Amino acid sequence: MKRAAVIACWITVIIAGIFLRFDHLSTRPFHADEATGARITATRMGSGAYCFDPLHFHGPLLSSLAIPICKMNGETRWQEMTKSTLRLLTAIAGSLLLLAPLFWRRRFGDGPMLVTTALFATSPLLVYYSRMFIHEPLLVLFGMLALVSMVRSPRYGIPGLMIGLMFATKESFAISMLAWSGAGMVLAWENRKKWDRSFYLSVWKTYRMHIAISLLTFVSCAIFFYTDGLHNPHGVIDSIRTFFDYQTGAGHNKPYAYYLQLLAFPMKSGGVWWFGTPVVMLALLAFVFSFRRNAESSSIIRFLAYAAAGHFLIYSAIAYKTPWLACLPWAHVCLLAGFGVAGFSRHRLPMKTAICLLVGLCLTSQFSQTHRATGRYASDARNPFAYVPTRNEIESLGPWLEKLQQAAPGISLEPVAVIGSETWPLNWYLRSFHEIGYWPSPPDDLKSRALVFAMPDAGGAVTSLLADTHISLPRGLRAGVPMQMFVRNDVWKLWMENGK
Repeated sequence: MKRAAVIACWITVIIAGIFLRFDHLSTRPFHADEATGARITATRMGSGAYCFDPLHFHGPLLSSLAIPICKMNGETRWQEMTKSTLRLLTAIAGSLLLLAPLFWRRRFGDGPMLVTTALFATSPLLVYYSRMFIHEPLLVLFGMLALVSMVRSPRYGIPGLMIGLMFATKESFAISMLAWSGAGMVLAWENRKKWDRSFYLSVWKTYRMHIAISLLTFVSCAIFFYTDGLHNPHGVIDSIRTFFDYQTGAGHNKPYAYYLQLLAFPMKSGGVWWFGTPVVMLALLAFVFSFRRNAESSSIIRFLAYAAAGHFLIYSAIAYKTPWLACLPWAHVCLLAGFGVAGFSRHRLPMKTAICLLVGLCLTSQFSQTHRATGRYASDARNPFAYVPTRNEIESLGPWLEKLQQAAPGISLEPVAVIGSETWPLNWYLRSFHEIGYWPSPPDDLKSRALVFAMPDAGGAVTSLLADTHISLPRGLRAGVPMQMFVRNDVWKLWMENGK
């Protein structure tokens, strides 16, 4: 009966986590970064080739894995792609993450690993970004699998394969390598008295062949994806260049303590308290317990603590910050927090009660925040995880433009003009148009265009130019980023007569 209860708990937690990642997956508007990734995927399907851009974009794995999913759903062109199909990939990755702790279950017990899975399943940060077509869910999945495979049994080149997939996903894998290496060195220094030269020689003799195979699989995996299956050899050089030449966008610089404020300190926004404080407390408890005499798994617990701290220290030192960059470091914290229940049976009743209450608070608070983050506040700037969210009203743009065209059947809305910079994700919502142009400043024939969109940096110039020929309609694009839509007078007159 005890075994059946444990199995039931595992199944319940995993199903709950999957539900949170797939429920109403396509409802939230497309984010600008999602739309950019979708365009890269569509371009690769259209051309049949890929050339990695080391200046502006991340690794090729996201689009490489999205292409077969799109093709299976019959979406082979930019105009045919859908949010639900693209987000299916990252929702699957987020769901597979829930299975990673199972590989440690026999070594560390059901209790710590089940709590870890529950924290993965309900984390508002991890769930929210598992529902977005961006690189982070893949990076978190492969990062956790690499960590699990290295500690569990670094055999058959599996750690190298996972790290290679991390590299193929995003260049920030290097931060994890630095954090893991630093954690290993700190742990080695702590154990310098009992981990002598013979210990390291024994480890080397046991695992040297597996280490060599992992290095080979890492290099092979990275080369395969960055060269588009060896079709573009220059991709190897570009994959290295990206560490030196990558250009970050403006407006994303944050203070050093940004991630600490985002995840550890309670913050009220939109009438909701957002916080990961209980998870941090449980993780700190696991770290403190690891120093007890005869503490179970003390080395791995402290390694996780040092690795999590290393991740956050490095990411905090980088001025460019976004919430999704914290996904992999936060997964380390959740895994560490799971060890807060290790050795539970040996604690006295007051401590057992405190741990149970803390775990309950972790799960209930996370579930409540996740429900709001992926529901009512899914694309609301008051949600701290909804970074520069797309305005909900943009979802009605396509249907409205179809009605506008129906109201003026004798006049084509094409070619459409979009003036200004930072247009994404408008490009996604205008993908049904075959004739559309994007200009940083108004072209000479702008007055003849039936439909014009102007970004904030070009709004004044376009308004002056089209004051007598078009009707101006204010629209929202992203949080804090308005845009203007201009409809030519003859089209607008027909809309007023036939469209309502």
